[in-house]
Formats: sequence, C-alpha cells, structure tokens
Amino acid sequence: MTTVKERLRGALSNVDLGIVLLVAVAVSVLDLLEVLEDGQSDQLILPVLALLAFVWIRDRNRQSRVADQLTQVSRTTDGMWRLLASGDSVKSLNGAAITRLLAEARASSDMWLFKGGTGTYIRAVTLPECIERARRTRSRMRFLLELLDPTNDELCGSYAKLHRNLAQDGDEEKGWTSLDTRKDVYATILAACWYRQNNSQIMELKIGLSGTISLFRCDLTSHNLVITQRGPEFPGLAIPRDSPHYNPWYVELENSLEQTKLLAVNEAPQLSARPTVAETRELFAALGIPLGEEFTDRDVAAITGNALSRTDPYQGRVQVPAQPIGSPPVEPSVN
Repeated sequence: MTTVKERLRGALSNVDLGIVLLVAVAVSVLDLLEVLEDGQSDQLILPVLALLAFVWIRDRNRQSRVADQLTQVSRTTDGMWRLLASGDSVKSLNGAAITRLLAEARASSDMWLFKGGTGTYIRAVTLPECIERARRTRSRMRFLLELLDPTNDELCGSYAKLHRNLAQDGDEEKGWTSLDTRKDVYATILAACWYRQNNSQIMELKIGLSGTISLFRCDLTSHNLVITQRGPEFPGLAIPRDSPHYNPWYVELENSLEQTKLLAVNEAPQLSARPTVAETRELFAALGIPLGEEFTDRDVAAITGNALSRTDPYQGRVQVPAQPIGSPPVEPSVN
C-alpha cells in the first residue's frame, strides 16, 4: 500500500510534464489526421516548446533546492556524528578526576559561578587560591555565589535533615543541625566579603541567597562545568566549554542567581584583618541578613574563625592518584 502511495505521489509531482507531452502528442495526431488547417500546427509548436522549457527550468530549480537541502542535512548529520563519536560532550568522572579539573580551573579561570548549599569548600579552598593566583598574575577574578538563605531556619533545617538521612553512621553529617548549616553559610558570606574588601581592584563579587535546597553543587568556570553531589566519594559530571551543553547551563545558572535574594555587598562595612564579633554582626545587619538572638557571641566567634580558615573540609576523604611531574596539585572535591 505504501509503495502505491509513493508512486502516485511521484506521478502527481510530474503531472505538468505529462500535460505538456499530451498536448504535443495531440497536436501531432491532429496534424497527421489533417484535422488542423495548414499552418495551425506550426503555430502550436512554439507554445508547446515554451511549456516544455518552463517545466524543464522548474524541474532544474527543484533539483537544485533538493541538493542544497541534502547538503545541509549532510553537514548537520556529520556534526552530530562527530559530537557523538567524540564522547566529550558530557563526562562522568570520579572524585579524584573531578578534583583535578577543579584544581586546574583554580590555576587559570577568571570566573567562578557556584550554586550549592553552604559553600564550605568555596571559602576554604577555592576563594583563597583563586585570589592568590589573581594577585600573583595581576588579573581579575569574578565570583558569583548562590547559597542557602541563612535567615530561613526551616530551609536550613530541611537541608541538615536531608544530609543526616543520607549520611552513614560515623559521618560528620549525622550531627548536622539547622544552626550549624546557618553558621556555615554566614561564614562563607563573611569570607567572600572579606576577600573582596582586601582585593577590591581584582575581585568582582555577587552573592544570592536561595530559598530551595538541592543535593547537587555546580561549579562553572571558564573551562568546565562540574556537577557534584554531597562530597568527593560520589561520582560527578564534567561538561567542557566546547560542549553544546556548556552555554545553556551558563545561562541557566546565571538566571537562577538573578532570581535569588541578592546581597548589596557594596554596602558592607569595613572589616579588620581578623573580624571581631561586633564587626561580624554589623556586616550581616548591613547586608540585610542580621544574626538573630539565637546566635551567641560564641557562635559569632566560630563564624569568624571558620570564615578565614584554610582547613580543607574533605581532606583525606578521597584517594587521589599520583600526578605527573609539573601538573597542578590535586585536592578534594567541592562543597
């Protein structure tokens, strides 16, 4: 049945040529039967030839368009095939390989867009290393951070409960509380503001506070997008910059940040080399996220201490293979 339909479709597409041939045959038959008067057949030949030329030109046009379409399809197919054959569009990596990518990014990226929970690894490793490199090379560094909203106790409680439920016996996460989560986020915000004030000529900063929680953490740099979950023991994904997925993710993460509660970091008061409890309270009040009465001076002191601590929160939690000589040092995965 399909073959019959295809034949009918092909015949209909050439019906104009058939009509021209029928007219030519009819004129010839009438001329042979001497139905036409002398000279009439000659007069009909020119219109028939004109019709034939028109059909031939249109057919050539149609063939040319089809050829162009086939060329475009061929190019698209070749490009898709190369993309699929390369296998480089999205990579599934283990913790050690992911940390190597992040270490390479810290050594050369001029931009870091983070979306996650508390940003513990960002403040302890990523921020200080990137700023040190930017100062050394006299280059600019742009940080875009999307963190949990520390003023939302219910949100931070849900985040802590989620990680408690997923943690194994003996894991540090088993003891997480809402207050611990909030203190961690405040420490990251304090660290980011402190580094910006002390490196205002080379560092651009934007911080947004989110009202939703997620297991996934996104680190988008000038080289890759790295998506991890919970810690270095778990597999993650890496999307290189030349992948067709990189730019859509970039747009998605920037739009997500713009929809959060953005902090007016330009209004942050001056901080000392080692921020005091009073300075810390004043900073968060100026940013519109004041520390409530539940935060004792001891809690605030812990926030300031954690903010400038360079202690790697994941040290020893992932086994990193030996590096070739001259390659960047490998460090555990991101929070």
